[in-house]
Amino acid sequence: MFFKFIILVVSISSLVKGDNYATYPQVPKTASYNGFADPIIDVLPDCAKECVKYSTGNTPCPNWDTGCLCVMPQWSGLVGQCIAKNCTGSDVQSARYWTTSLCSTVGANTWWMPASISTMLSTAAEGAAEITTISDKTARSWVVASGSSDTNIITESSGVAESGFESSVNNTNNNSSSIVSSVASSAASFTESTSNMAVLGASGLGGAIICLLASFLV
Repeated sequence: MFFKFIILVVSISSLVKGDNYATYPQVPKTASYNGFADPIIDVLPDCAKECVKYSTGNTPCPNWDTGCLCVMPQWSGLVGQCIAKNCTGSDVQSARYWTTSLCSTVGANTWWMPASISTMLSTAAEGAAEITTISDKTARSWVVASGSSDTNIITESSGVAESGFESSVNNTNNNSSSIVSSVASSAASFTESTSNMAVLGASGLGGAIICLLASFLV
């Protein structure tokens, strides 16, 4: 148990170092609905529009932080479940395209959700072909500045989306949720964010990884 605790502490320490945060694209630090909904709300199928407006209060992310929201399975799961219940066929695949494209644009490179929700979306798609490009619609330009590295950025005119969904841990108990919330909040206070992905590193992706590590302690 002590050895596992040491692993957890070391992992947390590595997450709060902010030296590489500037390598990620920057997004506006304001949002009408949230940083996930605003860029794609106009191009999503009508059946999915309300789903992406869900409150981000169950995450440690600022509501404008697109990249952080992309890797919060507890939030993405609610959004994905809503899409699976309200949409079918090509509308599901269209929603998948825009959401995964958005996450790739801001450097997250995945829309992270529980495997069970990903399965629900696949079922709701009802065998509709995966959409890899949409040429007649354009999402809002959301990245305000590129990072200092050669981060793969999709332009607003829609490049090829990340295929499929990355599955997340879908068995989060109360203990690990408490650890994620407290550690993510503490980590965020150590880092002065100059980009949306600074918070992703400290509280978003960090929270997801800590959740995995915490599962070994319970």
